[in-house]
Amino acid sequence: MSVLIDKRNKNYDRLASVAEADAFLDDTERVAAEVDQTLVADRSKVNRFTGHLTELRVTGAPAITGLEELVAMPDTGYIAQAKRYVTSVAEAIGFAAGEPVEFEADPNVMVTSEGMRVVSLQQVLNGIEVWAMAPKVWLFEDGTVDRVIGDTVSAPANLPVKPVVPAEVALRVAAAKAAEPRTLRGAFGDDELPRLDVSDSFTRLSYQARNDQPMTFGKGPFEEAIPARLVYLYMGDDARLTWMFTLSREKLAAQYQAFVEADDRTGNPNEPQILYFYDTVRHAVAGRVFQRNPAESTFDTVPFPLPADGYPTVLPTGLPAGFPLPWAETHQGKVSTEGNNVRALNGSTRRPVEVPVDAAGNGVFDPAQDSPEQFVTNIFYFCNFAHDLFMMLGFTEDQGNFQTVNLTGLGKGADPVRALAHPGPVFGTANMATRADGLEAVMNMGLVTGTGRHTADDFDVVLHEFCHGVSNRLVGGLFDANGLEEDQSVAMGEGWGDYFALTTRNFSNAQERDVLGNWVVNQSQGIRQRPYDAQYPGTFGDIGKGPGEIAGPGNSDLTYQEVHDVGEIWCAALMEMTRKVAAALNNKERGYQVAWQAVVDGMKLTPKNPSFLTARDAILRAFKAMQGGLLTTTEYTAVRKAAWEAFARFEMGFDAFCPNATFTGCRGGTAMPPAGQED
Repeated sequence: MSVLIDKRNKNYDRLASVAEADAFLDDTERVAAEVDQTLVADRSKVNRFTGHLTELRVTGAPAITGLEELVAMPDTGYIAQAKRYVTSVAEAIGFAAGEPVEFEADPNVMVTSEGMRVVSLQQVLNGIEVWAMAPKVWLFEDGTVDRVIGDTVSAPANLPVKPVVPAEVALRVAAAKAAEPRTLRGAFGDDELPRLDVSDSFTRLSYQARNDQPMTFGKGPFEEAIPARLVYLYMGDDARLTWMFTLSREKLAAQYQAFVEADDRTGNPNEPQILYFYDTVRHAVAGRVFQRNPAESTFDTVPFPLPADGYPTVLPTGLPAGFPLPWAETHQGKVSTEGNNVRALNGSTRRPVEVPVDAAGNGVFDPAQDSPEQFVTNIFYFCNFAHDLFMMLGFTEDQGNFQTVNLTGLGKGADPVRALAHPGPVFGTANMATRADGLEAVMNMGLVTGTGRHTADDFDVVLHEFCHGVSNRLVGGLFDANGLEEDQSVAMGEGWGDYFALTTRNFSNAQERDVLGNWVVNQSQGIRQRPYDAQYPGTFGDIGKGPGEIAGPGNSDLTYQEVHDVGEIWCAALMEMTRKVAAALNNKERGYQVAWQAVVDGMKLTPKNPSFLTARDAILRAFKAMQGGLLTTTEYTAVRKAAWEAFARFEMGFDAFCPNATFTGCRGGTAMPPAGQED
């Protein structure tokens, strides 16, 4: 994510003293007595920016009653339970007595591999979304609440409900900013977005009876129609009513979120200010295909789809019969690279690769090497591989995966990955734009100008970008897939992508691979600052530091002030965790599989805009849920210790601290949790 304008006061400390933070402990005890439960609040889990607790642990909450034991709990039951519970303990979180506590819920309830239910909430006020305040409630299968985690905020009661600035006026200001020329800087080189002509007005395509309902404007010179809605934007020392727009540049090389004031504090409603403006696209980075890249694999014919044993994870129960399901579809005697999971197209012609099938229905994609058809076929292979891999880890139809048709009838279909392999260079060289469940994701791959090598041929790049789609939906929720917006959150999106790209390869590698993207840029060190080996130097306490500030010989060139660089710390910690878990289980393959499952389950448990420490805790809780299932009690004890040791190695120990999810105020810690401390 690239932030272009941010007028929020991110250094604002809503709790001016330690005593005010300690008051949470008093409120927790009082509320616990009122609801007759054990509530655990940790002072270090207070977001100083919002002044609210970001994690409330619960013991003794009531289960849902009234259903027969053999009747499955409906999602509506979990949602109602979650909303009731948060309201009942609101004062323990940070809300004042009598303050409005309103939430809407994502209708899709996530389920971890061990059966934990996760309800994603969105705070609202006056029926209007309070942006970025989106906690999650973890519940056991019987509806018992385990904890409430994520950000909420106390907003002023007198905030305006109706805009003074018309949506059309606010859009004019946002569109002018989005239309500006811009240099996209990425690991593969720079690209230039040209200026767009936005002199014409935008046609409103939908009208609403109420201002809090979303609306849509015509796309004008942009790539897609422009959605708009009113949201409250918390500024730190203030909150504002804003118009929020999404403006997509050509081929989704950039997708801007713009927050324009709707309440008119300047006295000139015809010239509103932009309060927050950022680009959501993460720039960075069967058939005859390269299964890794042209230097590390031969150009061979492999089955589409791969057999189940062609994946590094275990085939779980509960997937559709016959999984892995067909990748390609046959129509009028031809099979093409447009399937249920992925629509792989030539970026210039927008056409798939098609080949004839014989009388038995057999067809083989056999493109010439280094041809546009080969790039399309390769991106089709990589994206389908990633789809099946993550589906086996729990990114299923009901959890927001990418498919045209959901065979189970759960979740929303009509959202395969539209994977565009451009014959030449493309803005950003490699990117992935993710939208809400039911709206297709768009991936772009192109030539690296400096090497002439194509990112569609590199497993590292494609899997990294696909993982953005996974983390955006699992952490962000299926409503908007927009949950990684703060600095640490965005950095973890990059780290998750690197982690899965490397560890899914290392699963079957005798020698661990610790550099990313080295083939496509033709540089041995790849596209990151340092190899992801056990000696990786950066730590959580280094976040925000610049050149010359990182301890250790030979580290004078390191910097942790940009999301890709900071994401390296998260990836390095997860890779160390995976090594240690494998060692604790004395089985590399099983260790990797358990670690991957915990990371994916952790994404589901992680609320929007998390810090590293929030996501760390979610992974640890995912491990705990495996006790008695994937792990014996003895194995869990060993795995928990291994995971904590890995996080402590990278200064994300029990005593680590950060006031929120920005790059400000991160303090490293290497302590292990005290005996008896629960995760």
